[in-house]
Amino acid sequence: LAACGFGAQPTPTPEPVTLRYVTFAGLDAAEQALIDAFRTSHPSVTVATETYNRAPEEYLTSTPPPDLMLITPGEFLDGAIDRNALVDLSDLWQQAGVDAQVAGALAALSERGGKQYYVPTGYNWNGIYYNKQIFEQYGIEPPRTWDEFTQLAETLWLEGITPFAISGGDPFMGTLWLDYLNLRLNGPAFHKEFLAGDVPYDDPRIRTIFELWASLVEKGYFLQTSASMGIDDALAAVAPSAASISPQAAMVLSGPAFLGALTPAQREQLGFFPFPILDTAQPPAEVVMAIGYMIPSAAPHRDEALAFAGVLASDEGRDLMAQDIAGSGLYAPFFGDPDALPDSVRQGVDLVQSAQALTAPYYMSVPARMWPALIAMQRRLLTEPGSGQVFDLDGLLATLETAR
Repeated sequence: LAACGFGAQPTPTPEPVTLRYVTFAGLDAAEQALIDAFRTSHPSVTVATETYNRAPEEYLTSTPPPDLMLITPGEFLDGAIDRNALVDLSDLWQQAGVDAQVAGALAALSERGGKQYYVPTGYNWNGIYYNKQIFEQYGIEPPRTWDEFTQLAETLWLEGITPFAISGGDPFMGTLWLDYLNLRLNGPAFHKEFLAGDVPYDDPRIRTIFELWASLVEKGYFLQTSASMGIDDALAAVAPSAASISPQAAMVLSGPAFLGALTPAQREQLGFFPFPILDTAQPPAEVVMAIGYMIPSAAPHRDEALAFAGVLASDEGRDLMAQDIAGSGLYAPFFGDPDALPDSVRQGVDLVQSAQALTAPYYMSVPARMWPALIAMQRRLLTEPGSGQVFDLDGLLATLETAR
């Protein structure tokens, strides 16, 4: 009778589960499509989404931690892996074929000891965004070399236009100058040692970077208000919010992840070119902020979180994320057809694919305890050179070394 179905026990209805997921702002549409696809096969699971409003470390060490977190490779991810605070997702990478589709340089951003601890979704690139109208007005072509770059800056300065805006009050974007000057002068191998905290700030090679950066400030190439500018302020200085407002500066070193607060009309004002070459002996390298899903080891609903990650890693999940992430214009998808991407995203994909080495941003690679010292560093660097004040570079580097 049981074999015929009579007297068989009914399949129990799964208990309702709420997955707590913490994410970045700006990816709502892409993630909602993924959540809807997940709930189709897991109707008993609800996904409660939160946007980060404090440091990732605080979420991870809370009791209980979230079930899922969107994260970018850097010091936080490294520390969490070292403490065994994350689920090893290497099997998922292999089973879903993620390892075969992610380029080696991108995969290396999150690989530790041959293992992977997050499922990648997208990445962004960085470089010089410029006001297209200013370049057109003065017949300026995007430079490739450092000499062309500085000559361009001098030309603009002589015309009464400040070449650069920078988020001096927020080192998250501002310290991209430190990343790129080190990559272009000293190369990616040395820069990775520097990011790992293995190079002191009084190293002569690091001093050279700061000397070069300070020389640009001394020449008046940065806005005089730079030290107090936030990220949105610096971007709006190059791409004003209204046609009646003149740009304050011609260029800003940034990446699309920072452009989320700009309107489509502001983004349309901007062109892009890679950070120029300083030493042709150094291999091409870029700064990339990748994003992906990680699962805390202490997640209260670990099995359901793994199921969600499995949907993300599936062909359907990758297609959904590729389409919607590319549509945002803020990230490039790890997967999908590059030829189908909008030009604003394809330029970043081409840049990253042409690089021989990729690194995470400096700001994301140093411990959070260093951030106040970085704010103080930028304030001094952007105000003292050329101001008549004494610029004590040795003292500045000693302060950073103490913080390290």
